[in-house]
Amino acid sequence: MIISINKKAIIGLFILVSSIVCLLFERSPFDELVGIVSMLYVLILILLGKLSKEDVITVIVLLIVILIGVYSNIFSGIERSIYSIAIDIVAKIKVIFPFLAIKYFFNEKAKICLTKILQYPAKFYIITSFLCGIISLFVNIGMSSTSERYGLLGYRFIFNFDFQFLAVSMLAILCIVESNIRKKYKYIYYFMAGISLIFTTKSSPIIFSVLFILFCFYFKKKFYISKKTYFFILIIIILLGTYQIQTYLLNENAPRYLFFYYAGVTANEYFPLGAGFATFGSDEAARDYSPLYYLYGFKYLFGMTPDDGSFLSDNFWPMAIGQFGWIGAILYLYIFIRLYQSIYINKVLTGEERAFAYAGFLQSFIHAIGAAILSNASGQIMYIILGIVLSNKKSKSLEK
Repeated sequence: MIISINKKAIIGLFILVSSIVCLLFERSPFDELVGIVSMLYVLILILLGKLSKEDVITVIVLLIVILIGVYSNIFSGIERSIYSIAIDIVAKIKVIFPFLAIKYFFNEKAKICLTKILQYPAKFYIITSFLCGIISLFVNIGMSSTSERYGLLGYRFIFNFDFQFLAVSMLAILCIVESNIRKKYKYIYYFMAGISLIFTTKSSPIIFSVLFILFCFYFKKKFYISKKTYFFILIIIILLGTYQIQTYLLNENAPRYLFFYYAGVTANEYFPLGAGFATFGSDEAARDYSPLYYLYGFKYLFGMTPDDGSFLSDNFWPMAIGQFGWIGAILYLYIFIRLYQSIYINKVLTGEERAFAYAGFLQSFIHAIGAAILSNASGQIMYIILGIVLSNKKSKSLEK
């Protein structure tokens, strides 16, 4: 296989490989750096007039949300350090701006080059993760968590968390999507990757796997998703997420339930624009323990104390409601809906690319109910990958 080296592809490869390596460490500033550089790149594109009107509006809405958060920090009266506020702001942009940046930076040539470089590693990764997943069903080889669902220990492969496994698996699957191998062999790889993700027993990897396969068949004959199909998708998501809904969202003692409940309390108390950055639900609110958590009695709850905040960052939408209020949360949701709509307006995606993009976006929306996927490093990798998928829309105009 002869590969024509593309500079943009090499830069993309460096970002993705570095990001994946950093996932194996507890904390790395690399994702924040990618977020800041991406923001600067997107702002330069706006000044040069190279960003579409649709994406300019998305950036403007995001900047409005940031201003709402800063305004609330000033007037809510909740003491937060400038450092915590700044870090929290970066967390809110480090998924959105990299997605936009890579979508405009990459083109069709870069996408083909990158996926060709990674094609054989992707095949090895999928086969290895599948075989290790099968073995893990019968023998503990150190690739499973200690928690059990549906009679199975959650499979993680070489990663610490299921969402990290999902992010890297999405990259491997994309390489198969973009490859020139025969369809039947593609589906064998899709099957192996999907089964491996189902072994995690977590809703987000399962939802992505099931939706991706279903969409692959759906987009053989269709171009858009109909309203009836969306209803069918909703039913599938509810069925696949029943365990999580009952365990986390309907259980009054579960941290995720408490975050949704007190997100509403916070939004009402600091109506209409919320409590501000680093005050509720975010990673910085946990690290620099928020005064609101003392007020709500979180310091007495397991995994939600100043010394052990392991459950304090397991959310995203409650964070948006609490920190930006009802108005800001709606605007923030609107941003991600706009990103999702970028699939709809992309007329050159293949059926499998469209299936991949829809499945990737939908699982991230659902995942964000119970995890900070839209503001952490794994989410950044997912959205960089989604940006690569959608990048061919702009390739011709940027090559001029």
